[in-house]
Amino acid sequence: MTFGAPKFLYLLFSLPVAALLFWIILHQVERVRRQFQMRQVLRTSNLSTRARYFRLTLLFVLGCASLILALAEPQVEHQKQREIYQKIDVVFLLDNSLSMRARDLAPSRLERAREEIQNFIIHKANANIGRMGLVSFSGSSVILSYLTRDASNILFYLDYLEAERLPTFGTDIAGGIKNGTMLVKKEQVLDQSLKTENIIFVLISDGEDNGKGLQDVVAKAAEEGLRIYSIGLGSQTGGYIPLGEQDGQTIYLVDERGKKILATFDEGTLRWVAEATRGLYYRSFTGNQLYQNLSDILWNAREVVGIETVREKTPLHYWFLMAGFAALALFLIN
Repeated sequence: MTFGAPKFLYLLFSLPVAALLFWIILHQVERVRRQFQMRQVLRTSNLSTRARYFRLTLLFVLGCASLILALAEPQVEHQKQREIYQKIDVVFLLDNSLSMRARDLAPSRLERAREEIQNFIIHKANANIGRMGLVSFSGSSVILSYLTRDASNILFYLDYLEAERLPTFGTDIAGGIKNGTMLVKKEQVLDQSLKTENIIFVLISDGEDNGKGLQDVVAKAAEEGLRIYSIGLGSQTGGYIPLGEQDGQTIYLVDERGKKILATFDEGTLRWVAEATRGLYYRSFTGNQLYQNLSDILWNAREVVGIETVREKTPLHYWFLMAGFAALALFLIN
């Protein structure tokens, strides 16, 4: 057993003196009490009084000693085997298309995705994540951030997506994956030790896809060993797509007949992309599940690369606190 604050142990040396003083005080109190007791009572209580002296002194010393030991923070050290996990580089592929502005999720699909990613990065950036990158896509695709350990860089570009208000028509998932693959290749030129098995793509979209060549791009990513984890974002009922405000009224995207277009959800595309690249598919109906989805992805994607022995300390001070207070409580009762 070791102590976190051993300096308090020096107080134990004062206990013999305290016990002696306590015994003297009890003895003096008893002498005063005897002056007012009858002789017959003194004869019958003589033995019990000495035993009581000893009992009270013992409880007092034990209580004080236990509290002093608790102050010294006693703890037990033991060794434990812990798994070492490979740090994972994460590239977020975020759908920024017009359908992601649907408000079936508050405040919108895109805003909810952006907020949950930011929340995840702030609280989980150090949990098995090496570096992060960000690619946005709609009808076209843009690499917003190459791999970086600076979480604030990703947060900045997520804020940029929030500020960007111009509508972007069409959704080309293949373009997002293609740019993600290009990002990885450029990073591998700079760092030849970078392996694709240590990188994952997290595709966040409502699944609507108007582009071409998705099958070829996904097959290429799978061939290169890139895993894509898909998160489907959108309610079962869908939502109308706002374009802006006019005279205090929301203007929605309409078809050639003037009927509002309903943004739906395509689960099949996202599920197929994940399965084809050895990833997993997740579903977020309200946006509330997105944070947990990202945590689960990290948990499932991690790989054990070794075992390390660590020393852990188990605190024992609460046991001594309970023993000390129990002894002092008995002292007061007696």
